[in-house]
Amino acid sequence: MRKQIIIGITAAIIGAGALTAGIASAHDKDRCGDREEGHHGKQEQMEDGKHADKRLHHMAKELGLSEEQEAQMKTLFKDRHDQMREQREQIKEVHAALRDLDVNAPDYDERVAGLVIQAQENTAEMIEARAQQKKELFAILTPEQQEKFLEMRPDKPRHGDKKPRHDD
Repeated sequence: MRKQIIIGITAAIIGAGALTAGIASAHDKDRCGDREEGHHGKQEQMEDGKHADKRLHHMAKELGLSEEQEAQMKTLFKDRHDQMREQREQIKEVHAALRDLDVNAPDYDERVAGLVIQAQENTAEMIEARAQQKKELFAILTPEQQEKFLEMRPDKPRHGDKKPRHDD
């Protein structure tokens, strides 16, 4: 039980750190000089659907999607976007609850354990939703498009990851 609490707290701290870094990055206007006036980053673009539209247009072009496939993808992305918004709110609630806990309260450890369980459940839901989206996406694509889709996803490091070493 103690090990689960430690793992959960570690996961919550890492998540909080990632969230903080993301928020700080989104507010750093000097990092992306090509932003339009009034836009402060990817979060706002995601909120108004520009990111999803841009991603869908790119996929449609690269994969050679039919109009029907493109419409199905748009619906899939919209549904996932709405679901992600709800999940982000749940994560924010857990972070706020953790921040507001009184360390001196007699039930502090139990409350932390409850938040850990809640954070684990939220993470599990996000993983399951992502897997379900991939399954639904592949159901829309032909086998050839599925192969092309997999090739489109390079093994490049994400933000914050170390760059791959080149053995020359």
